[in-house]
Amino acid sequence: MRILFLFILMSMIWGCKQTQKVESQHPQKNERWFFWSVDWHPHKDQFVVGGSNDTFFKLLSSNSFQELESYPYKGTITQTKWHPTKDKLAISVQDGKSKSAILNLNDTEIVELDSITNAGARALGWNRTGDLLAVGDNDGFVTIFDETGCFLRKINTNQKGLMDLDWHPGKNLIATVGEKITLYDYELDRLKTIEDRKENILMLCVNWHPNGKLFVTGDYGDIENQYPPLLQFWTYDGQRQKSIEESKAEFRNIKWSSDGNLLATTSEKLRIWNKDGDLVAEDISENLLWGLDWNKDGSKLVATDNQGKIIFWDKNLTKLKELNY
Repeated sequence: MRILFLFILMSMIWGCKQTQKVESQHPQKNERWFFWSVDWHPHKDQFVVGGSNDTFFKLLSSNSFQELESYPYKGTITQTKWHPTKDKLAISVQDGKSKSAILNLNDTEIVELDSITNAGARALGWNRTGDLLAVGDNDGFVTIFDETGCFLRKINTNQKGLMDLDWHPGKNLIATVGEKITLYDYELDRLKTIEDRKENILMLCVNWHPNGKLFVTGDYGDIENQYPPLLQFWTYDGQRQKSIEESKAEFRNIKWSSDGNLLATTSEKLRIWNKDGDLVAEDISENLLWGLDWNKDGSKLVATDNQGKIIFWDKNLTKLKELNY
């Protein structure tokens, strides 16, 4: 399996970065889009997509499917995460062209997040109250900021790079994944490492169940060496409950519905599972699916692919709409 980890040494700059203004503008036509991420607004009929276009990330209406804003931002936007209660957005970026940042949509002001390696980041998330933001970078560190973007703490997970992270729904506990799983307790400043497989298989995504009693991971697998991609269920303290060998391609994203009854996964298909890990429904995709999110009430899903499509389904996987960029 070929897995590229970026190793770049940098000097760390602590503190808050002075804010800058960003002007929104309309995109040029015929651009090639590769959407890594999609994130449904928790309180509005809007969603945001980001990717590797190196020019914009986009805010769209989930009712009219019309583009509302395009924000210029250089680099590959790997993840976007809405603040749980406020109209602001955290974005993670890799390739060194821009920094990960917090965008306030009310005044289009960006706060750049310092103290993150120039190799960039792919893991990102707010805690349940929105007063803490965690960024997991490509050198294996988790950096914690306050809501305004001021540096608080940096944790070495002893991994080569972090692909995803998720805060526990009821505690300040972070699950991170790379070549292994780490659980970091912010209040106790304590790190726990969980080995996954004996083989060096990269995990790409992690998501806590809304009840906080378990979390799920999805990995890359290694088809050439006959290691299938696995969807795995873990207890709160990291005991493996179940491993599922269903996908023919890597699990790029996994998301529980808000009520915790259904788990959606993206790979070569969009799949829906129940809380016991039984497959409920699936829909094959023309291209590999990457970004994924539910709307607030769990009635709809949106996913992005690696060829510039944004696709909507209902929870029964009836396709509702497809946008092409």
